[in-house]
Amino acid sequence: MLKHLELKVPPVVVFIAALLLTWYCASIDVMPLPHPLRPFGFVMFVAGGLIGVAGVVAFRQQRTTVNPHRPQNASSLVDGGIFTYTRNPMYLGLVVGVAGAAFIVRDASGLVFALLTMAYLQRFQIIPEERFMLELFGDEFNQYCQRTRRWYGRQG
Repeated sequence: MLKHLELKVPPVVVFIAALLLTWYCASIDVMPLPHPLRPFGFVMFVAGGLIGVAGVVAFRQQRTTVNPHRPQNASSLVDGGIFTYTRNPMYLGLVVGVAGAAFIVRDASGLVFALLTMAYLQRFQIIPEERFMLELFGDEFNQYCQRTRRWYGRQG
């Protein structure tokens, strides 16, 4: 039913929308958080950026596409570096960034938007991308999926 949304909205647009909604909710005190958590938010936001950049660097080192709308153009399966720990570091970085923003602006609604961002990316970006990866790299991709979780952590 919603298949027409797959690979359509750039992940960075989803991220920016979540940040703007978080900021707006904070401006009207939807779900206020205590002030002492703000430094933690900055750490999370920067960590999210570093996770995402590590994914882009790994793609560039392998000379493969980082275009989220053309996963079929991937020239190699990237499974080293940060991809040892997560199959989706760039998307993980966006979600961590939104969660960090919740603490920066001191409103828990950002945590809700982080979860919604994660769910959207999973359904409309990651699952379609993984279909292409399976077509392109077959058993090599299956083995990678057996070793590495989608969001974070080694398997087994």
